[in-house]
Amino acid sequence: MLEQTNKTAILLIGGMDPQGCAGLTADIQTVSHHDCHPVPLVTCLTEQTHNGMRAFNPLTADKFLKQYESCIADFEIAAIKIGLIPNLEIAKVIEKILTLHDVPVVMDPVMAATSGGQQAAPEVLEFVRKAVLPKITLLTPNLPEMNFITDNPDWSVEKQVRELIEEGLSACLVKGGHGDQSFVSDYFASAFSHFYCYQQRLKKNVRGTGCVLASSLACYLAQGADIRDAVILSRSYINRGIRESQSLGPYKLFSHQRQPFELRDIPRLSYTPDLIGKSFSFPECPDRLGIYPVVDSADWVNRLLTIGIKTLQLRLKQTDNEFLNMEIANAVDIVGQHSDIQFFVNDHWRLAINNGAYGVHLGQEDLHDADLLEIEQAGLRLGISTHSYWELARALAVNPSYIALGPIFETDSKQMPWQPQGFDRLAEWIRLLDGHTPLVAIGGIDVPRARALHSTGVGSVAMISAITKASDYQQVTQELLSIWH
Repeated sequence: MLEQTNKTAILLIGGMDPQGCAGLTADIQTVSHHDCHPVPLVTCLTEQTHNGMRAFNPLTADKFLKQYESCIADFEIAAIKIGLIPNLEIAKVIEKILTLHDVPVVMDPVMAATSGGQQAAPEVLEFVRKAVLPKITLLTPNLPEMNFITDNPDWSVEKQVRELIEEGLSACLVKGGHGDQSFVSDYFASAFSHFYCYQQRLKKNVRGTGCVLASSLACYLAQGADIRDAVILSRSYINRGIRESQSLGPYKLFSHQRQPFELRDIPRLSYTPDLIGKSFSFPECPDRLGIYPVVDSADWVNRLLTIGIKTLQLRLKQTDNEFLNMEIANAVDIVGQHSDIQFFVNDHWRLAINNGAYGVHLGQEDLHDADLLEIEQAGLRLGISTHSYWELARALAVNPSYIALGPIFETDSKQMPWQPQGFDRLAEWIRLLDGHTPLVAIGGIDVPRARALHSTGVGSVAMISAITKASDYQQVTQELLSIWH
């Protein structure tokens, strides 16, 4: 979870499940296991079993409003999760409540029955779509709910989401909409980004996962997570809870836990549906790449190899293709005069292939344009930059030779839209990737910081200015090599 100093209060609006498997019971358990404080606001006392919903039994609007006033009397609400809305009167009160809180709002639209029974009346659906959806941060429907909300079941999920966004919805996460039978895939979209996150299908029918997912999302958003990170982290929480679910009566019950999830629980991410489930097999590189300078010329490559550097990256910012090719070719020739060198070319993957480089390093933006299959078939190693959990999910889908996390500290080398990752995030990724993918720490690393990072167990540290801007680069390099020996 994200670091926090006080308990974060989450307002949970929804119905009571008499069997304790879904609804507010699942919401309360989820929020508590995310180290937040649940504030339940009951919309109705449902009658439901595994055969479906028999009755909503809603509260009156007046009692619902009085209950809300008690909910907020002593707490500052940091996020809102909305579940079952039983009638138009309750829907109108919820819409008014949303106008009083400038906080993230996640709505799990429990409006269409997926296992038989009642569903929301048409006037409720119309009001929610026109008045409530434009006020929420994220909508989390499953496929039947999405078809019910849009009333266009023949449309693709992408088109359905696009219509709602054009009507004012901020973002949507459609659950289980894509992929073949071996994968479960969700589709996320906002006005600014979209992706598919997927994982191997777990053959367990677990009750209440929609409630859990929305409540988990509300917790992460309340604590300041980027909405894309919140999707990946919440989906990881869901995957682990399903994987470790236990039987009770006719149900599989979700397993709520506080301990960190495992790498296998993190979904994979792709930007197009044709890449769902597709992986690559890039050659391995050493588990510990050690001191990893990033330089901007073949001359620097030559200087550093002569004093003991074994791993380095050539990052060229020039645009002239002839110059780029010549510089990369010169660097490869220099590398060939030494043994056991891991030489990566940043970004220019085709020139790296043509000149026989050891590997190529790509940023997240470069993954859109690079032909990963061609890089794989050429036998090059692949390193990928990451700065967030959703970028980690994208990198894991590609199965690279190593993953770089940054910036660990503030850096002046280039403009960064991300906050420094720090030691806690680095330690978490060391734990997750241990034995799976080598990890490189990068960003703002100098000699003292490299010494501190060595104690974390990370296998490699990359740096630019600590070496190339040093008054005595040879001395600095030897200090760094001695730390990592």
